[in-house]
Amino acid sequence: MAESSGQQPENRSSITTILLITGAFMAIYYGYQHFFETTPPPPPMVSGGSAQHAQVDLSTVFALREARVGQRESATLRTERYEATFDNLTGGLNSFRLLGDRFHIPSGEQEDLITTGRDASGAQDVRLEDYLPLRVSIPGVEFPPDIVWELSEEPASTELPHGAVRLSWTGDGVEVVRRIEQGTAPYQLYQTVRVRNLGTTNRRLRVQTHLFHYVPRALESTGMFSFGAQSNAITQGICRHDEEVERKPRGELATPHGYGGVVDFTALENVYFVQAIAAGDQVPAERCGLWATDRFPATGSTEADGTLFEAQLRYPIVDLAPGSETITRTMAYVGPKEWTSLENAGHSLHEVVNLGFFAVIARFFARGLSLLYGVTGNWGLAIIILTMFVRLALYPVMARQFKSFAPMRKLKPEMDKINVQFSGDMERRNAAVMELYKRHGINPAAQMLGCLPVLLQMPVFFALYTSLSTNIELYHQPFALWWTDLSAPDRFFSLPIALSAVMWLQQRLTPTQMDPAQQRIMMWMMPIMMGAFMLFLPSGLCLYMLTNSTLSIAQQRFNEWNWQRAEAANAAVVETKIEPAKPSDPGTSSRGAEAKTTSRRPPRG
Repeated sequence: MAESSGQQPENRSSITTILLITGAFMAIYYGYQHFFETTPPPPPMVSGGSAQHAQVDLSTVFALREARVGQRESATLRTERYEATFDNLTGGLNSFRLLGDRFHIPSGEQEDLITTGRDASGAQDVRLEDYLPLRVSIPGVEFPPDIVWELSEEPASTELPHGAVRLSWTGDGVEVVRRIEQGTAPYQLYQTVRVRNLGTTNRRLRVQTHLFHYVPRALESTGMFSFGAQSNAITQGICRHDEEVERKPRGELATPHGYGGVVDFTALENVYFVQAIAAGDQVPAERCGLWATDRFPATGSTEADGTLFEAQLRYPIVDLAPGSETITRTMAYVGPKEWTSLENAGHSLHEVVNLGFFAVIARFFARGLSLLYGVTGNWGLAIIILTMFVRLALYPVMARQFKSFAPMRKLKPEMDKINVQFSGDMERRNAAVMELYKRHGINPAAQMLGCLPVLLQMPVFFALYTSLSTNIELYHQPFALWWTDLSAPDRFFSLPIALSAVMWLQQRLTPTQMDPAQQRIMMWMMPIMMGAFMLFLPSGLCLYMLTNSTLSIAQQRFNEWNWQRAEAANAAVVETKIEPAKPSDPGTSSRGAEAKTTSRRPPRG
């Protein structure tokens, strides 16, 4: 007892130290965010010209491009889902704004998924013209560095309700005509490229379509103390070929990657959005390429401030006879990673949604969540109800686990005495515990098997966790009060704090075989660490964790009540069996009456 009492101040001191360290980390983090928050660096500066004008000095290239800025004309394709803008100078996708209230950004504008081609102020930059999505390059044809496309718009028609944009250029002995139109699926575009040989000799060439995406390094980081949070800006390159999906993060793309065979699509994606291109039905793609290059704020800088990602779809080489032409058609998807929209776009694009090892289960939960939202009209309520359904479905497993540990609960008073008596001697404590098990006929190995129901639940919880943390449906969706974006962290940290409190209560209510010192540390450490882990994760995910922990306590208390009721009923039955009967005959002894009560043998003779 004296030894145990001597350890209590030390344990309290350890807990106090942990709390102080956690508080210090939080103070440093928020102090840094408040006083030293940095703005994202400007888009990358070109470090070299395109293949067609690599021999031309960059300053000359930029001067030529700047001289024809006054000739800029633009055209826009607008649907109920997006607004895509092209111009006659860049020939690429200048902007792609997502329409709808959900895609408002703090400045009040609509979210633009194009991150290249503009300087830090948002103005178009002639130095960055080569880095716009849907840009076309044609090895075998030399485009001038200051190219000006002929731009025209086709009016809306029955086949094209939103019209089309046409870009054409004639030079170097060929005619190149590009036609961009909206697709039948949401967030879908089609680009048709026709190249005609106007010369008198054969021309050997190939058509290539490019995607570009720029990510500042500052946006890739969630902060030193963000624990398990992942920045939404972290980008990967994807290529699906021969029915396999290759995913490459920034670190691996420093070395270019190329894949051949049957190429379905190539893409650049982050947590919620994707740019993807796939070959149309006319000419299949021959190869896809992925790479990333570091970009530096100024010449001579040694620390990169961002990364330029590129994905390329390459069509086969063709030999064009004089007067002949080649036509390629490319499908582009630029938008949110909505499962239904990606499925409707075809080309196996739904595989850009990475739901992890338990993807089948995670996809089932995502569908269930959408169904519940259709009923409730609130994604937060849908998360709560879905969590309740999952807990109800898993209740038989939880009840079986509780039942397997029920014999251990009877020994808790004796276990507490052993923990106190041998608190400073682990070897004697373990020996006393084993003797207690032996005396009551408990097999520790059999008790270990009681953990199997927990293992069976893990795939379900991992799948639900993955589904909620990557679900675009929660993007900028409100729940209640100050929870206005279920895809963003809780700005007042109320959900993580509530989760820590609920987990502390759960630890307190859960019987344990640990000694008191370990029990106190676990009672404080687990809730604090879990709350800290959830601070910067999406509030929708934290809402699920809070609901799940609350329901876990409710199920635990119900099992406790059910078990205690069963124990009381068993005790009543035993007491009834051993209660002495009242003697009906003065000559009948109490022992005989007891025997008569407990024995039902028929009388002799």
